[in-house]
Amino acid sequence: MFTAKFIDNLYFNGANIRAKGKSGKLCKVFAKQGQLDGACVIYSLMMMLILEHKLDWEDLREKARNSKDDFAKSIQRQFLNYGLKGGTRRGHRMSDVSKKLNVCMKENLSEYYTCDKRTWHTVSRHELYEKIKTQLDLGKPVMIGSHGENGPGHAVVAVGYSREGLKTMRLFCLDPSGFIPYMQLWNNVIDVDYLAEDDMLTDYDYHFEDKIIVDRILIINDPPKPALSFDPDSNAIPF
Repeated sequence: MFTAKFIDNLYFNGANIRAKGKSGKLCKVFAKQGQLDGACVIYSLMMMLILEHKLDWEDLREKARNSKDDFAKSIQRQFLNYGLKGGTRRGHRMSDVSKKLNVCMKENLSEYYTCDKRTWHTVSRHELYEKIKTQLDLGKPVMIGSHGENGPGHAVVAVGYSREGLKTMRLFCLDPSGFIPYMQLWNNVIDVDYLAEDDMLTDYDYHFEDKIIVDRILIINDPPKPALSFDPDSNAIPF
């Protein structure tokens, strides 16, 4: 029997996939990147921010530059003035995007991890996949980055998973390079080798039909809850 876990903030409106943005109302969430613009990280980030209730779809549009929402305006300045409009082919480093996002949020809520030992925030490959599973179990999306043997890196948003035995975790993803099929919450599937500890290309991307390695992620944490103020009961017996 097929059993999968999906994040909470995904809905169908007719046959269209929707999410509740910052306003709490259902809005469009899937952003398809322009051909050859190298902006998959930016498109994936915008989908993440909607799924995390931090933006509405209208905040991504050009007229949002006049918005009174400081966060939306900051996102426009940092990312959308060139990224979402297909104006670059050079791509974007997920680690740099995480830093810029924290500037926009004015809090260090975005975290970047990689199993590439040549860079910072290194974790083991198994630990990286455990972090993906943990976030999805919490109902939160995860931006995942991967690369193949010859092709450039690519970024998608994982919104669900299933376990295929002990070895394989199957990730259901929103991939900005493709289209959303009719009545479906995902448009790409990536199988990750849950037991792998080396840097071999043992993961598989079904959209590109290629062996890859998922080697980096970006997550957005919830802000810390304010501490409860202590209001002693005036009728309490003194010690």
